[in-house]
Amino acid sequence: MVMLVNGEIKKGNQLVNEIFKNKKNSKDQNLIKPVIKFSKIEMWKMFLQTFREKYGYDFIRNEETLENIKILFFYFLQDEEFFKCENLRSDITKPSFKKGLLIIGGYGLGKTDYFSVFEQIFKYNLDLRFKCYAAKSLVLKYEHCASAAEKDYFFKDVSRPKMFIDDISSERFASNYGKVDVIKDVLSNRYDKKLLTYASCNYTNSDQCAKKTLEDIGLRYGPRIYDRFFEMFNIIEFKGSSLRL
Repeated sequence: MVMLVNGEIKKGNQLVNEIFKNKKNSKDQNLIKPVIKFSKIEMWKMFLQTFREKYGYDFIRNEETLENIKILFFYFLQDEEFFKCENLRSDITKPSFKKGLLIIGGYGLGKTDYFSVFEQIFKYNLDLRFKCYAAKSLVLKYEHCASAAEKDYFFKDVSRPKMFIDDISSERFASNYGKVDVIKDVLSNRYDKKLLTYASCNYTNSDQCAKKTLEDIGLRYGPRIYDRFFEMFNIIEFKGSSLRL
């Protein structure tokens, strides 16, 4: 990925434009092939273009950002190199492609941005497609539920086969005829239904310790959810300095 040059990116841009142009212009949605297969190079080119279009600047490439992003590529492509990545915390839980992802790291490392880009480029891939939610926005969404039927619809909506929940453990309790720990309930529901979940959180301690962060999240959501985390997630630790500086 490091070796891609401007010419290759330009070709990647043309590839993405063709794919999405064909999808947009199709008059019969049933004629759209439901799965777009990606090669490693194609996905990288699409990622770079989509990142640029969404944020107005190029993906910042340095040793740390490339280490952080490549593990996501290997995971989504189910490349065995995933298991060799340095920031895969195999000392915390046994890695598996059958598990989701929990990304732990400092502020401003691209956790949210990267998944937002992947959400867009996987839109027409039934194997990879997922929906992004912010933990805080889910709390607000639940609070706007005015009836039992709306609450049922809320939990159906967050029972998608794959979803990403950004910034877990930062949200407050929902207030809707009592206090409700919405994200705890969502995570528990997804575990029970064996649904694939991606999530992100920031370090909870000044030592930037992933294990301590997991323990703190366990205190936040309770021991039952904490214990399930090890079955639900590959633990990935993003490294580096904030890209917002």
